[in-house]
Amino acid sequence: MTGTPTVKLVKTHDLCPKHNYIIANHPHGILSYGVFIIFATEATGFARIFPAITPYVGTLEGMFWIPIVRDYVMSMGVCPVSELALKYLLTKKGSGNAVVIVVGGAAEALLSYPGASTVLLKQRKGFVRLALKT
Repeated sequence: MTGTPTVKLVKTHDLCPKHNYIIANHPHGILSYGVFIIFATEATGFARIFPAITPYVGTLEGMFWIPIVRDYVMSMGVCPVSELALKYLLTKKGSGNAVVIVVGGAAEALLSYPGASTVLLKQRKGFVRLALKT
């Protein structure tokens, strides 16, 4: 095993800039570093691969209650995973937006350990309903 995990973004489909998207990401893990590296930084070249799409990573609303943390995550394009915030990005902020949600939540993070990949969706269907409405 190497000391540094590799994160790579592979384009499998074009995303039309006239639409908005909800991207469901898995696995959650303890820190969700993969989603952060791919969508909140340019480490994998997201803007080059999808030039007309602006990604917004969703996280717990509690992150926005801590003053310095709030400023940092907002500067990285992170938004709360609340129905109000997601609806705004998907309907009122124009087109070409991609909201990235780590679907399993904290419950899935607690099931994280090396060699296992567990996804919890039974109680996490709100993002599907929102996608169908918008």
